Amino acid sequence: MIDLLGFLYEIGKDLKEHHEWKEEDKLVDLPWVQKSGFDKSAEANGYKLCWSRPDRIESLKLDGYEVMFELDRSARTRRRLVARDGLVLVGKKT
Repeated sequence: MIDLLGFLYEIGKDLKEHHEWKEEDKLVDLPWVQKSGFDKSAEANGYKLCWSRPDRIESLKLDGYEVMFELDRSARTRRRLVARDGLVLVGKKT
């Protein structure tokens, strides 16, 4: 019985790890947002985009802003968009 529980625990742990998304930063320059079409996609989903210093993000979240991510579904990775000077792309649903 204990062996069966251990086996089920290992399967559950593996399934959980398989379904988790990794998070990493993607270094981009400011024009990348327009050139890649990310801004058009965000606007189509109702977001207004802007860049923010990392220390302001928590305050902006209280105002309804969210950190914007580029999703790579095949690699199960969410990439936070960060400029070279440390600014982070955020958006607010309009």
